Amino acid sequence: MVNHNILSMAGIFDSIPIITVVLFALGLIGVIVYARSQRNTTDESDS
Repeated sequence: MVNHNILSMAGIFDSIPIITVVLFALGLIGVIVYARSQRNTTDESDS
């Protein structure tokens, strides 16, 4: 019982770096898409 509990906790801690990388990548993509949409709107307003 105790051993199983430790394993499940270790699994959660092992997946933390993966979750962090995924969230960071999603945030980066969101910023890039937002910047591109902002740049496109400014280009359209200039012409």
